[in-house]
Amino acid sequence: MTEQLRKLASLRDAGILSEEEFALKKTELLGRL
Repeated sequence: MTEQLRKLASLRDAGILSEEEFALKKTELLGRL
C-alpha cells in the first residue's frame, strides 16, 4: 500500500503523472482499504 503510494509520488515528481492524476490514483488506492 505505502509502496504503491511512493511509486505514484515518484511518477508525479518526475512529471509523468499530473497532480490531478496523482490525486485520483491515491483516492482509488485509499478506497480499497
